[in-house]
Order: sequence, then structure tokens, then C-alpha cells
Amino acid sequence: MTNGNKNKNVDLFSLFYKNSLLVEAVIICLIFAVFTKGAFLRVSNLVNLLMQGATCSIIAITMCLVIITGNADLSAGRFLGMLSMVAAILQVTRSELPAWLVLILIYVIAIAVGLWHGFWVGYLKLPAFIITLTSQLIFLGINQFMSGGRIYGPVGGVISQMGSGYLPSFGQELNVATVLVGVIFIAVFIILTISKEKKAQKQGLAEGSWSKAVIKVVAVSAIAAAITALFAGHKGFSYAMIIMFVMTMIVSFISQNTKFGRYIYAIGGNANAASLSGINVPKETMKLYVLHAVIVATASMVYLGRLNSATTSAGNGYEFTAITGCVVGGTAITGGRGTVIGAVVGTMVMAALDNGMSLLNLDPSLQYVVRGAVLLFAISLDAYANNRKAKTVQAA
Repeated sequence: MTNGNKNKNVDLFSLFYKNSLLVEAVIICLIFAVFTKGAFLRVSNLVNLLMQGATCSIIAITMCLVIITGNADLSAGRFLGMLSMVAAILQVTRSELPAWLVLILIYVIAIAVGLWHGFWVGYLKLPAFIITLTSQLIFLGINQFMSGGRIYGPVGGVISQMGSGYLPSFGQELNVATVLVGVIFIAVFIILTISKEKKAQKQGLAEGSWSKAVIKVVAVSAIAAAITALFAGHKGFSYAMIIMFVMTMIVSFISQNTKFGRYIYAIGGNANAASLSGINVPKETMKLYVLHAVIVATASMVYLGRLNSATTSAGNGYEFTAITGCVVGGTAITGGRGTVIGAVVGTMVMAALDNGMSLLNLDPSLQYVVRGAVLLFAISLDAYANNRKAKTVQAA
């Protein structure tokens, strides 16, 4: 009887741990929906929440992969601020330059910085914590030197659209483009789910029942349809949301279905073993930092387009918000485990937490305490789950 209850408790904890992110999101939404008297769930606020959370969520897309390898990037926020300042200065002082050319220059700078970090961390094997902390200070200094403490703006063209533009409505009350995007997503999701299920069954990796796949398709399709209808009746999907979603899907696919992605997890699990198995750890680390720099550059343009100006304080603390979102989303802070989608959702959960506390006019000092408590809970839960798993393996 005791063993049966013990097994039941283990199963219940495993179920809670696997769905902890969903539980946290639901609890946060319910609490703020009640205490803000429904203001939190208004479409206008949800749109604002997604726009505000898009920047850090985009950073989290590759920040989680950096953490999975056992490394870190403490310079992401200040790097974002420096890039936004470079773009804003060029748009203001060199207005003859087209926005797309400025965008290309930003990505060139990003690739150079990615190679720089990859060289120090990957090839010289210096601690990523120290290297990126050094870069953080350098980027802040460059930002202040270029701007002289001044604010630069406004910006226009494709950069402005990336942060504040919406899909066209074509003169209709209902945003047709948003509806089309929603329909395409549902169709692609159904096709991919069916294809994945067939492949798994063909390889003998799944049972012959389609019940789980059907439930998954129905649930995701229903949620996607509801979100699409909600936003289509408002302003529609913003380009920032589209950029965040597309990049999340692309990098998630890369991490789960390519050699590069498998190498990332192998390096995070045991870098020495990965090297002995033939993986070029320095090369893969450099590739990851280049990819990460490009993603941060994209986040910087979304940020600049949304605020329409650049300041020396831009991006302050964004790296910690992204890291917190990654941990809340299931990325192990010690490396080796995590998912891109989990990291993005986790960062959005943190954005929802900030948004709700702002609506309640909670004292800023208490907001820091709440954020810290949520991060501590996520880390403690992960540590407890790992210890529990280790004890189970030892007992077996």
C-alpha cells in the first residue's frame, strides 16, 4: 500500500513538473484577471503585453541554447542597446541611407561580435561569464560615446515596421491578413503533426493509437483559432509577433532536427565526451554565438522600431530577463537540457507577470522581489526534480 502511494506521488510530481510552465501561466493570468477586474485580459492589453515581451522573448530564442551548452551571455542587453543606437544615429544623421541598408550593417556588426565571442569562449576556452561581462561594459561605453548621452530618433522604413507595424487589413474591419496567417499556421501544424506521427509509427517509436495526436491537434488548433479571431478583430498580428514566432519555429527546428542542434545538447551534456566523439566543440560554439548575435540584432531592431528612438539606457537588464525566462521555461541553468519554445513561453510568462504588476501599480521594489521569488522557485523546482531523478536511478 505504501509503495503504491509512493509511486502515485512520484507520478503526480512528474505530471506537475512537466506542466509547471502551463500551471504558472494559468495562475498568473487568473490572479491578474481577478485583481485588475478583467483589464489584464482585454485585447488591447494582450497586444501591448506581446509587443513589450517580444524583444526579450526573441533574445531568449538563442539564449537558451547558449545556456544549454553550459555558457552564458551577459552582454545581450547592452549589445541590443548599442545596435539600436547605431541604427538610430544612422537614420537621423544619414537620412539618405535606406533603412534596409542600415539593417544589413547592423547584421554585419552582429556577425562580427558573434565571431568575437565565439573565438574567446570556443577556441581560447575562457569563461563565457567573464568574456560577455567584459563585452557588456564595452558596449555600454561605445553607446555612451556615440550618443554623447543624447536620445536619437525617430526611425523609419523597415526598422519602424519591425517594431510597430501590423499586418495589413486591406481596408476591411476584420484584419484579413491575420486570419490568413492563422489559417496557414493551423494547416501547417496539422500536416506536420500527422507526418511526425506517421514517421514515429513507421520507426516503431509510437503506439498505433492516434488519440493523443488528435487531442493535440484539436487543442492547438482551437487555441490558435481563438487567438487569431481575437487579434483579427483588433489591429491584427504585429510584425514583431510574426518575427518572434517565425524565428522561434526556425531555431526550434534547427535545435531538434539538425546535426548542429544535436551537437549543442551533446556539448551541454558533457563537452569533453562530445569532443572525444568527434564534435568540433570550438567551431560549434562559435557558430552558436554568431547565431545568437544575429537573433539579438533582430531583437534590437524590434525594440528600436517599437520605441522609435534609442537611448543610452536601452537594453539594461534584458539579458537577465531572458535568462530568467529560459529557466522558468525549463532550461537547466547547469546546461544540457531545455527547449527554444519553452524559453520563449517562459519569457512571455515573465512579461505577463511584469504587465500585471504594472496594472496593479505595485511598488517597483516589490516587483523585483516577486521576480526574484519566481526565479528562485523555478530553479528550486528544477534542482528538486534532478535530485529526485538521481535517487530513482540509484534505487533502480
